[in-house]
Amino acid sequence: MGTGSKSSHASYAVGPTTASEADDVVAEAPAQAMSEEEVQAKADLLMAMNLMEEIADPPFAIDFEDAVPTDPVERYDLFVTQVEQAQEAIEKLKEAGASEEEIEAHTKALKAQTLAYLNSLDEDDLREIAEAKGFEHPALVGLSGKGQHPLVHWLDPAYPGDIPSKEKIQAAALNRYNELLAGKTVGGMTLADLHEIEGTKPPLSGGAWKATPDDVAASAQAVTASIDAWNEASKTYGPQWQEQRAEALQTMLAAEQKLASADCPELGEDLAKTKAEAKLAVDEVLTHTYMHPKVVQPSVQEALASGQLSETEAMHLGGHQLVALMRPNTPESEVESLKALAVKRQEQLANLDAGYAAHIAMAPEGGQPLNLPSAGDPGAPQAIAAWAKNAGDVQDMQMDVKGWYAYTQQGGASDTPYAEHPALGPGKHLHSGDLTSDFKAWAAKQKLSDLRAVAAELGMDNNAKATRAQVQNYIAASFNKKYDQQAIKDKVTADVAKKEAAKAAKAAGAAAPATKPDAGLASDEAVQALASKLPSNSTGAKAKPTKTPKPGSFNANVQAMMAAVQHAKATSQDLPARVDAKEVASWNFGSGTKASNLGGTYAKTVHVGPDGSQWMFKADHNHGGALGHTEAAASHVLSLGGVPAVPVYHHKKADGTAGSIQPLLKDAKPFTSSPSQWTQFQVDAIVRSHVGSWLVGEHDGHQDNWLATPSGGLVQIDRGQAFKHFGADKLSVDYAPSGGGGFTPVHQKLYQAALGGGLANGVKINPAAAHPVIKKFESMPDAQLRSILHSTAHEGAKAGVAWVPHMRSRAAKALKIPQSQVTHDQIATAFLDHAVERKNNLRQNFSDFFVKQLGLPSGASLKHGGGN
Repeated sequence: MGTGSKSSHASYAVGPTTASEADDVVAEAPAQAMSEEEVQAKADLLMAMNLMEEIADPPFAIDFEDAVPTDPVERYDLFVTQVEQAQEAIEKLKEAGASEEEIEAHTKALKAQTLAYLNSLDEDDLREIAEAKGFEHPALVGLSGKGQHPLVHWLDPAYPGDIPSKEKIQAAALNRYNELLAGKTVGGMTLADLHEIEGTKPPLSGGAWKATPDDVAASAQAVTASIDAWNEASKTYGPQWQEQRAEALQTMLAAEQKLASADCPELGEDLAKTKAEAKLAVDEVLTHTYMHPKVVQPSVQEALASGQLSETEAMHLGGHQLVALMRPNTPESEVESLKALAVKRQEQLANLDAGYAAHIAMAPEGGQPLNLPSAGDPGAPQAIAAWAKNAGDVQDMQMDVKGWYAYTQQGGASDTPYAEHPALGPGKHLHSGDLTSDFKAWAAKQKLSDLRAVAAELGMDNNAKATRAQVQNYIAASFNKKYDQQAIKDKVTADVAKKEAAKAAKAAGAAAPATKPDAGLASDEAVQALASKLPSNSTGAKAKPTKTPKPGSFNANVQAMMAAVQHAKATSQDLPARVDAKEVASWNFGSGTKASNLGGTYAKTVHVGPDGSQWMFKADHNHGGALGHTEAAASHVLSLGGVPAVPVYHHKKADGTAGSIQPLLKDAKPFTSSPSQWTQFQVDAIVRSHVGSWLVGEHDGHQDNWLATPSGGLVQIDRGQAFKHFGADKLSVDYAPSGGGGFTPVHQKLYQAALGGGLANGVKINPAAAHPVIKKFESMPDAQLRSILHSTAHEGAKAGVAWVPHMRSRAAKALKIPQSQVTHDQIATAFLDHAVERKNNLRQNFSDFFVKQLGLPSGASLKHGGGN
């Protein structure tokens, strides 16, 4: 049940490994170092988004105990957990000072991913999940079959569960159910049809009093008469209109209650039909009528006396909401929702009262000046900052509460609605303009340094460079939305940079030698001397020395990530572009010249390509060109997984000699041999390359087979021994079939150095570096891998290359025949089966490798789609 597309979540890739990914991250690189809180929040968000993607579209071949649940409800629960973690990370980002644009972008990405996941579910799954989450009669929504299924929105965890749009979806289902109870059909469905779908039985009779069929008919008639009386009362206006409507409402609710509680087994299902018809009729009346608090008040008093309503509900809900609680047939889910709303509103009022009381202690009413302490007093910055934040909170609470208070019993039915809550009375509302004027009048008498301390308490980290106006506006932004705290901080930074630039330019101008007429151009030495005094950045500002972050800190990790981006970009730029293999096969490279200086086991010659570039041909005299297919296929597979690889092609020279040919890397240099000198991005590159090496069974990546590209990239060359030990090799820190010493694979030297403390300070093995490569290999269809390796498998089987005995044994065991009877095609099939198996087990294998062999617990997260 995958989403079918992962393009919307590209910005959440873990660790850039390709040019396109590098470009994405570079474009989003922050202008300033992020705080540790912001970096951690982004890491949490990234992990949650990746896990959401894996839940929506699980990876291949995960062990059973780690598998994503196949049960739709269990998978949904797992998905919701990750959404909640992503939402928490976004909130932390907001608290850490991320811009509104960034927060909005992350929120949109999250909503897009939840929508994609839910849209990927079929209708049966949506209904099953919705029913498990308390939705009543999910089969009664989405009947048109057009547009997005309503349950997609109702189940969407990116939106709160109590928003009106979700409540309307449930209400629509309940209304349709009542229509079915009344004998109608909905979407061609009868009541019996619905209960057959749900696997339940239709409701029969049941209630508090025994009724005859005549009693039921009389009760139904009483409901109709009460509706007529209500309609008549609604037309009258005058001194007693509220009393008349209140009495009519009481009568109608009582009539409906009596009918709803009738028990008449003789009527069977007809009783439910009669009750449903009455409910629909009352619904129609109440839906189009304003329920003034005084009209509802007598009914509320009766319900309070009988215990049907609590004091909290009676005082904090509006007219229609109270009537819903008093009606006998309101769905339980709606009842619980209304009760929870009443409690929430009670808390809102209590918080408002407390907040307002705290406010007027420092901002007395009646136009008096602020009673704030002197900003220089001990503890004053904290107290003033708390007042400013509270003033903004009180304004927000006043707006929220006034949206519903007037429609409640205490707000609309009382003659003194604001007596208990003076924060809502006339003239009590806080106005940001008045607050700002009062605050600035007080601030004008304070020292700038003391005001800066208050701003610091409110999160202004560059307060030391801010002007008085900037500091005052920053504090006022707590209760006046006219100001933007982040914009003010950015302005301070820009102003400081501008002053530094002007200062540097002035200093540079003073250092310049006087120019005499006809003196000619300045000497190179003079120009160089002047240049040494000028700033090197593009803005003209004198560059400040960059503070090196503590190794292992979040900022250090961010810098390392950016360095990795540049490394990946450099590597991609330096590698020759891959061209169509058929086109290369058609090129005539000529006889070439011997290249003994290139080393290696096989004879090599250097040729000139059609564009004038140099190419190397490696002859395969022993296996008729089968090894040429091998190296070409390995190169192709690695490139598809994002592992830097020189493009290699199978080729046959004019004289019939077969082998492989590849373009030479221009101006590449040997890679340094000491692990203690390797940087973090070089270590990450080796880890990513190791994933590819294991997939293609290549264990010959010793020091001489690694090159540093001109732009600072890193690439392993000479994959001629790919698949040589396929089927018999081990993913182990001590497995080196080509020998030790100078032939020890670089990845093995890396792991041994890490275990022995031989890496540079702060450099470490990061399992997360392997994730993007693993993920790309997993996304490669099995059929594609088989197609790329087809010639390698079949030509190798015929030529009897090194891996053939292992695959012959595998084929014999699988087919349960003697090894002597295994054909070349069966050997090739065993080879291809093993290649697919190895691809699909990459995630589990490397997770175990990092955890069990390198002692890195964070490697376990690879099984779930992430890193440390």
